[in-house]
Amino acid sequence: MTRLSGVTSYLNIIETSLRNSSYEFLRRFFIIISSSSLFIAISGCFKTYLSFSLYNTPQIYPLLFTTFLVIYSVYGLNKITDIKEDQLNNPERTSFILKYKPLFKYSAGLTYFLAVLIGCFYGWKVLLIILFPLLAGIMYSKKLHPNIPRLKNIFPVKSIIVALSWTVGNTFLPIVNGKTSFQVMLFIFYFFFIKSFINTVLFDLIDYQGDKVIGVQTIPVVVGPERTILLLLFLNSTMSILILICVSYGLFKPLTLPLIFCLIYCYLYIIYFYKTNNRLRMELLVDGEWIFLVFISLATYTSIQYL
Repeated sequence: MTRLSGVTSYLNIIETSLRNSSYEFLRRFFIIISSSSLFIAISGCFKTYLSFSLYNTPQIYPLLFTTFLVIYSVYGLNKITDIKEDQLNNPERTSFILKYKPLFKYSAGLTYFLAVLIGCFYGWKVLLIILFPLLAGIMYSKKLHPNIPRLKNIFPVKSIIVALSWTVGNTFLPIVNGKTSFQVMLFIFYFFFIKSFINTVLFDLIDYQGDKVIGVQTIPVVVGPERTILLLLFLNSTMSILILICVSYGLFKPLTLPLIFCLIYCYLYIIYFYKTNNRLRMELLVDGEWIFLVFISLATYTSIQYL
């Protein structure tokens, strides 16, 4: 815990320096790309890139761009529908969204239209994958019937729907017109689902107080922050067992180091953000994880080629 306290102090010093210096614009820049969903959309591209690498299939860059468009659109629309909740949990982002609400609304519609248009060139399977997050997002955010609550308010459907929305694209987009072994596909599905589930619940932990006030039944609200952290650590441990099995069978050999890094990094940020309530840091360090992983993967591939 001493090391974690040291890390927290160091980050506090950096944040204070940014706020009190001419580099305040950098903090504002991160807030803008985070609030506008640009950052998570870029990170989502890297996440899909890693999935292509896990399958050892060539990157299809139009599909990576489609991933960016879909994530930007779905998260943009979700932020518009969740303004009420965000007024308590993230007032700074809410004011930004309200200020540019028409821009978010029309850009979200346009980007999804472009994603569907690109998907048409790759067949109906790609279209289904592209449309899945939109349908899941509608069911997640909208009340479809007066007597049926939003899926977001049903425990623990919210976290499962969000994780599944990520996982379907990450698992099936790289192999939509190809073949792979069932074992590899199963690992990749589990890997991305557990990672997405952990990250979703961790963000719910940041929103714990606000969700509790407005009655959103997230996992932290229902079981409490302490048990939530234990659950996330347990889920990450199941992934560690699976990674060890894959390594022992020689699967994903070039990506062993990035996978191990992912595992350790996940333990660290689960513990760190249990004690640190800072959304901007979480968005940069948790959502940005996939950017780190891709660069580590590329460095690993380059090192192997030179050996």
